[in-house]
Order: sequence, then structure tokens, then C-alpha cells
Amino acid sequence: MAFSKRYAALFTLALAFIIYLTTLPLPPSPPPSLSAPYTAAIVYLVSVLPGPRNPEQLLQSLPQMQKNIPWRHQWPVLLLHAGVYDTPERRLQFLHRLRQSAEEQELTAEATDMLIQRIEFVPTSHELPPGIPTNGAGDAYHHVCAFFSHKIFSHPRISNLTYFLRLDDDSHITHPTCIDPFEYMHTKNLSYAFRQEGPRPRVGHRGMWPFVSNYAQRHPAVEETLQRNNWEWPDGRFWPGGDRFGLGENFRSYETNFELVKVERFTSLEMREFLEELASDPKRFYWSRWGDAPLRLAQVYMFLDVAKEVHKMCEIPYAHKDEVFKGCECVPL
Repeated sequence: MAFSKRYAALFTLALAFIIYLTTLPLPPSPPPSLSAPYTAAIVYLVSVLPGPRNPEQLLQSLPQMQKNIPWRHQWPVLLLHAGVYDTPERRLQFLHRLRQSAEEQELTAEATDMLIQRIEFVPTSHELPPGIPTNGAGDAYHHVCAFFSHKIFSHPRISNLTYFLRLDDDSHITHPTCIDPFEYMHTKNLSYAFRQEGPRPRVGHRGMWPFVSNYAQRHPAVEETLQRNNWEWPDGRFWPGGDRFGLGENFRSYETNFELVKVERFTSLEMREFLEELASDPKRFYWSRWGDAPLRLAQVYMFLDVAKEVHKMCEIPYAHKDEVFKGCECVPL
């Protein structure tokens, strides 16, 4: 009987402590800098399907991002999720583990506190389009590609920003750099920055060559921009059977696990018209497996001045998964 009473008392105390934790307010986001001539955020898409997700890689990536970049302004870090952090308990548990990871990576107490304050949990839903059957776990990849190809630019938390930096949970800023990437974009008046071009994909672009070609033919300004940017077409662009144009030819791409985007350049009227046509047939993403990496490169070459607006940001030491990207000298602004 004594044991039962003791057990009940311990259970009551534990329950009371959990209830107390759920009443604690989350750390406030740092106020936007009044001195900054732009707004920005770091974006992680941490889940696109309901259910739990292992955060171990993200818990490594976030402290590296905080520690190794000399941020002039502590912009929000948006963790876009499909429900995994919907409850106060889950958010508090994640922030507790993030603090532990930051301490293990030897961030100062001040840097750790600032990182915690920057975190913003943003619920983001991803639904299969009408007529598209589920592909189980494969739906996640298609959701990610559709989101970063076009949906991100209408996301209410992102559409009004000046810049965003996309990182994946397996992105790693491996060593200190001398530049703040947002300051670099602003100072150099850039519209897009990438870390490196990706390997030419063997899947994920079937039908993309005819799509880009047909769009350019219907929009002379796009055709002119592609020519000015030295865009290269496969052979047979105007041959009969144009729907097979580029079949078997690979499509260049950016490694979009690291990218900096000036939002207004990707939400211009011309770009919105392109994105609307791209999104008009969801089978491009959910059946043909179109990826955001080749599509982003196509967008850049179709609508931007690559020589003036685009930069390979090799100044930031970076690795994705186990691949270390080649770097270059970092010259302070």
C-alpha cells in the first residue's frame, strides 16, 4: 500500500511538472533590426508528411549555421513543418535538445541563447493535388520539389521577405566564413546565389526540355534572355516530334540544398506567369518527378541576368550530407 501511495505521489508530481512545462512561453523571436534595409530569414523545410521525424541532422546543422556565419542581423530561422512541432511539449523538447547540441558544439552561452530565440516553428501543409494517387513515402519527395519550385513564393511567411536562405537539415556550414550572406546579396545587388551546380540529373526532368523550349518560343523576352545568358539547347529543338525534344539529354541544375533568393525577382509578373503555367499540371512533379534543382536553374536563366545578378557563393565552407563542396577565398565586404 505504501508503495502504491509513493508511486501515485511521484506520478502526480511528474504530471504537474509536464503541465507546468506546457504553460511556459516559447522564447520570443528576436525583434527585426530597425537598421537593416531589407528583411530576411533562413528556411528549413523539416517535414512535409504528418508524423514524427528524426531531428538529429537538423540539431547538428542549426548550431553550425549560428556559429560559423558572422550574422550582422539575427534574422528568424523558419522551421517549416507538417505537424511534428504542433504542440508546446514537442517544441520545448526540440529547443531543449537544440540547446544541448549547441553546447556540445561549443557555442557560447550568448550565441546559444540567440539561436534559440531565432527559431520560429511554422506549420505548413502539403496536400496531394486532385487526381494524384498517393505514392506512400515517395509523396514527400514530390511535395518538396513542388514546394521549392513554386509554392514557396506564395507562402505567407516568406512572400514578403526581401531574401531567404534555404538550407536542408543535412546542410552543414563546416567552418567559419568572413561574410554574412544576406549582407553580401544586398551589397552586391544580387538576386540569386548558389553553392555549386549539381551533377546533371538522369531522372527528374522528363519533358522539361520541351516545356522550357515551348515557353520561350511563346515569350520572345524569355528567348532573348536565354540567348544573352548563353543557354545551350540539345540538338533537334525545332525538329518534328518536338514533344520528344531533349529525350535522353540531361538538364543542368543547381544544388538547391543551399540557395539564396531575392524574393521580389521571383515574384515579378513575368515570373508569376511562368510559375502558374508550371504549376498548372501537377503531374510534372507527382508523375514525371520534376525536381526543383533543374527548374531553379531554368528560372534563373530565363528571367535573370546571370552575369550581373547571380553568384556562386563558394566563400562559405559547406557540405551536404557527406559531400564537401569546393570552396574559394573569402574576402570581407
